[in-house]
Amino acid sequence: ALYSAVSRALERRPNVTFELVAVAPTSGGAARIALNTNKARHYAESVMRSLQRMGMPTGRIRLSARTSQTAQANEVHLYPN
Repeated sequence: ALYSAVSRALERRPNVTFELVAVAPTSGGAARIALNTNKARHYAESVMRSLQRMGMPTGRIRLSARTSQTAQANEVHLYPN
């Protein structure tokens, strides 16, 4: 699914860049939030490595992290820019 989505974005805009966002839930107190943030970032880094194995240059991927009150679990979002 990741390969298909990235391929379609590149077909439409060959110079597209991507924002890869690690999203962690805000429930459970400060320690739980920190743990979830680290886990979400680890998952996002794994997705970034997958993109690199597909041939995507690192300079076209921006990695960031945030928390979300609506997230129920750690998530990774990929946005074309």
